[in-house]
Amino acid sequence: MNPKTLLSVLSLTVVMIATAVSQPEPNSTQRQKARYYYMEGARHNAAGENAEAYEYFRKAYQTDPTYEEGANAFGAKRLIIKIDTLQSRTEVKRSFSLMGALIDRYPGDIFESSLYAYVAANTDSLEEAVRVFKRTVDLNPSKTALLVHLADSYMATGQVDSALNALNTYERLEGKSTQLTIKKLNYLMAVNDTTGAIREVNSLIESSPSMPDYLILKGNLFEALALPDSALVYYRHAEQLEPDNGAIKMTLAGFYKEQRDSVAYDSAIYDALISEDFELDDKLHILTEYLQTLIHDNSDTQRGDYLFSALERQHPHEPAVLDLAARYSAAKGDWREAIDHISYAIDLNPNEETYRGQLITYYLSDDNPKAAMSAYEDALSHIESPSDGLQLLYANACSLAENHDKARSIYIDLIKAVAPEAYSDSTLEDNDLRHRLDYDRLVRVSTLYNMLGDSYYSSGEKDKAFSAYDNSLYFIPDNPMTLNNYAYFLTEEGGDLERASVMSRSALDQSPDNDTYIDTYAWIEFKLGHFEEARLYQKKAIEIAEERGSASAELYEHYGDILFMCQEPAEALVYWEKALELDSENALLKKKVEHRTYFYPENHKK
Repeated sequence: MNPKTLLSVLSLTVVMIATAVSQPEPNSTQRQKARYYYMEGARHNAAGENAEAYEYFRKAYQTDPTYEEGANAFGAKRLIIKIDTLQSRTEVKRSFSLMGALIDRYPGDIFESSLYAYVAANTDSLEEAVRVFKRTVDLNPSKTALLVHLADSYMATGQVDSALNALNTYERLEGKSTQLTIKKLNYLMAVNDTTGAIREVNSLIESSPSMPDYLILKGNLFEALALPDSALVYYRHAEQLEPDNGAIKMTLAGFYKEQRDSVAYDSAIYDALISEDFELDDKLHILTEYLQTLIHDNSDTQRGDYLFSALERQHPHEPAVLDLAARYSAAKGDWREAIDHISYAIDLNPNEETYRGQLITYYLSDDNPKAAMSAYEDALSHIESPSDGLQLLYANACSLAENHDKARSIYIDLIKAVAPEAYSDSTLEDNDLRHRLDYDRLVRVSTLYNMLGDSYYSSGEKDKAFSAYDNSLYFIPDNPMTLNNYAYFLTEEGGDLERASVMSRSALDQSPDNDTYIDTYAWIEFKLGHFEEARLYQKKAIEIAEERGSASAELYEHYGDILFMCQEPAEALVYWEKALELDSENALLKKKVEHRTYFYPENHKK
C-alpha cells in the first residue's frame, strides 16, 4: 500500500479514533465465511484489483464485525478506494477506527502498525501516531527508519526535544548524512533555534571537513539566516576543495542571482557550462533556464549570446544545441536566424518531426507562408504519417497563402479522422451524435470546425462559415474561441448584434484577461451605440496587450473609432496614428488620419 496515496486521500480530513461498538460473539460459520472473504480480498489486493478486494473485505467485515483481520483490511481499503462518499469526515473516521483493534492485538506486525501510525500522523490523531510508532520502534530496534517517522510525529505534537532525540538515535545507528542534518535543521529552525542549527551543521562538517556538500549546506543555512557574506565564504571554500565541480558552480550561480549580481551570475553559469561534470542534457537545461530568465526580464540578450557560444564550441554539430539556438533566436524575434539554426538541425536529423514543426512556425512568423508550405511538403519525404499538429500548421500556412481550398480539405479530413459521421457542410441536426463521442473528441471536433469556419469566412463564404461555427458550438456550446470569432464576424456582417453580444460575453466570462475577447466585446458595444461601455473595455484590452507586448493595429484603430464617437477626436487621432505605424498599407486608416475623422468601412474584417 502506497503511503503517498493515503496522504493524498486524507489530506483534507481530520480523524479521531472511535471507540469500537461491542459486537456479539460470532458463530463458527460466520467466522469461517469471514475468513474466506478476507483471503479472497487479499488475493485480489495482491493482484492490484482494488475494487474486487474492497468488496471482499467489505463482505468479511459485514459477515463477522469482530474478525479483526477483516475489519482492518476493510478500513484500510476504504481509505484509498476512489469513491468520494467514503472520504467524508465521518466515513474516514469510521475507516480509521476499524483498523485499531488488530494493531493492539498484534503489535509486532510492523507493516500494519506502521501503516496505522502513518495514517494517524496524517490526521489529527497525532498522539496515537506517537504511541504506535514508539511501540513499533521498541519492538523492532533494527528497523531504524521508523525512528524518522517517530521524530516527525513528535515534531507534529510540538515535542521538539523528543523529535531530536529520535533523530540522534538514528544518527548513532546509521551515521551522519546531509539528509538527516537537513531534517534536524528544519526542526531547529521551526523553533527559531539558530544557535542549535549552526551547532548541528558544524558537527556535520567536523565529521568530514573535506566534504564540499557539507560546506554548501552551511552556506545554505547562512543564506536562510540572511547572512549572505557568511554564506559566500562557505560556497567559495567548497569551490576551492573541488574547483571543477559543476554543482558547486550552480550553487554559486543561484547565490549570485539572488544577490542580483548579474556579472558574477553569468560567470558562474559559464563555468558550469564548460564543466565536464555535466552531461549535454544537463547543460541544455541550465542554459534553457538562464535564457528564459533573460527573455522574461527583457535583459540584454548579448549576455545569452556569449554563454551560448560556450556550448556551441563544445557541441558544434549537436541537433539538440541547434534546437535550443533556434528557440532562443525565435524568442528574440530573429526569425531568419531561427530558421538557419533549425534547418541545420534538420539536415543532421531529418526525421525529427518537432524540428519540422519549428521550421514551419518560424516561416509563418516571418510572414512567409509559401516557404512554410514548402517546408511541410519537404517533410513528407521523411515523415510517413505527420501528426495532426503538423497538418494544422500546414493548413494555417495554406490559409495565409490564400490557398483556402487546401486548408479546408485538411480540416475536413481531420474531422473525419476523429469521427466520420461528425462532418457536415451544413448545420448538424443529429441530436444524438454528440453523445456518441467522448469529451476529448468533442473538443477536437469543435476546434476543427472553428478553424474551418475561419477559413470559409476568409474566402468570403459567409453562410458556410456560420454553419461551421454552429457545428463547433453543437459539439462544445461554450467553446470560447468559436464564440468570440462567431460574434465578431456576425457583427461585421450586420447580423444579430444582441446574439453576438451574448456570445462575446460568454467567451469573455471564461477568459476575462484575453485582450482579443475584450476587443470583440468592446467592438460589439460600439456597434450597438454603447460608446462609453465600449471605451471602458477597449482601454482594458489595450492595457493588457501593451503589457504583453502584443498590441495590434486593429486594437488601436478600434480604440480610435470608439474615442471619436465619445467626442474625443484628438485622442482618436493619436490611436489611429499608432495603428497606422503598425499597418502602413491600411487605406482606411490613412483616410482617417488624413481627414482626422471617422469613416464607415464598407467591408472590414478581423
